[in-house]
Amino acid sequence: MGPVLCLGMFMYVRAALFLAASALVIEVIAPSMLSAAEPKPPLAPSSKWEVDYAPTECRLRRAFGEGPEQMLLQLSRYDLHDQLEMALAGPHIPATDDNGPVSVATSTVAEVPGIQAQGFAGTGKVPGSLRFRPDVDLPKALRSDVAAGRPTMLGINFVRRYAVRLDLGSMKGPLAALDKCFDDLITSWGLDPVQQRQLKSGPEPLESPLRWFRPDDYPAGLSRMGLGGAVIIRLLVGTDGGVQKCEVTKSGGDKAFQDATCEAATKRAKFRPAIGPDGQPAASVWIKRINWKPGGSFFVFR
Repeated sequence: MGPVLCLGMFMYVRAALFLAASALVIEVIAPSMLSAAEPKPPLAPSSKWEVDYAPTECRLRRAFGEGPEQMLLQLSRYDLHDQLEMALAGPHIPATDDNGPVSVATSTVAEVPGIQAQGFAGTGKVPGSLRFRPDVDLPKALRSDVAAGRPTMLGINFVRRYAVRLDLGSMKGPLAALDKCFDDLITSWGLDPVQQRQLKSGPEPLESPLRWFRPDDYPAGLSRMGLGGAVIIRLLVGTDGGVQKCEVTKSGGDKAFQDATCEAATKRAKFRPAIGPDGQPAASVWIKRINWKPGGSFFVFR
């Protein structure tokens, strides 16, 4: 696949995922809204897997199908835990107001438990998208296919009888490439990936993160306008439990929320440090999402 095609596919996915990133409040859609659609032939790959070494996360991307029915799949990882965030862009994806249950299956797992996603309608040249919440069971299902020596057939059933099947092929090589990318990302944080995989425990806040944020931390102008935002932060926690660095992994909303989140966390967060394989305190990272919401409880920790 030539550089022009790769760039076009990249911009296509970025546009779709930007649209999806605006969701800030999470509610559950009743499972009864999901109903099985008639099985369709699986979409075959129309590109090779692309590994994106992004500054704050690692991404796998691939296109499936051709022409107006083409789908784009992205799997990304930004946390020390083996969890994946999945996103799908393409036609016919139904829009939903909030996150809700979605049925996901692989070749060896009939239904991956607890998967949640939100659909976003396409606008103009921007395709519709289905953005999944980060999940630890999805990588387990994909690795189960690899362990069984079976290519992955990914099935997705969403609201209003939306259904799609993607022929991912063998995930052994793509997952290995994603793991290598993430090891390199951990190294860029100044940490040893081997040690981080062997930690006996990760950093734990000494008090609820709710106490790190106060009403006067809310950006005043944005509060008056009733605007909210979502920020995923990565805190580098030293062996003494102090925050050495705060970086924004992902965000939605005004940049003022990014600045306010890191400023409050750096100033007030204290941790019980991670414990290494030798039983001694070790530097590590703490990654969580903060939702800023005007009025009432001014933010939600997740």
